[in-house]
Amino acid sequence: MKRILKNPEVNKRIRELRETLNVKQGVYAADLSITQGALSEIENMRNNPSDRLIRDICLRDNVNKEWLLEGKEPIFLPVSRTQEIAGFMGEVINAENAGSFKQQLIHVLAQLNEDQWQVLADMYQLLLKEQSEQKSGD
Repeated sequence: MKRILKNPEVNKRIRELRETLNVKQGVYAADLSITQGALSEIENMRNNPSDRLIRDICLRDNVNKEWLLEGKEPIFLPVSRTQEIAGFMGEVINAENAGSFKQQLIHVLAQLNEDQWQVLADMYQLLLKEQSEQKSGD
């Protein structure tokens, strides 16, 4: 018995999203806590995505739910500064990055006292000023 799809466009957009993200089907399915077979069934129009799956896709990839369900742009929601920092930190602490320059730098920064942070803040302001002057001189 063939299933009736609620909205085949949603299935198409799930595949389009995964391909846009350049993620293999098995990896994407695992990230979403479903089997590759279940994702294949959805992408190949043989099954409907659950409400939970739609929610998980939106959370995992910062996807606009209106785009996923109705095709209304934009595909991705704007990322806040806090989300961007959290994503970066998650990437840095990933075991695959053990000993990387990013991890070493974050480790050093974590040990700074308030005076040392102020020195960095002052250096940052100098760099911004220099950059601004270079742009206005171009």
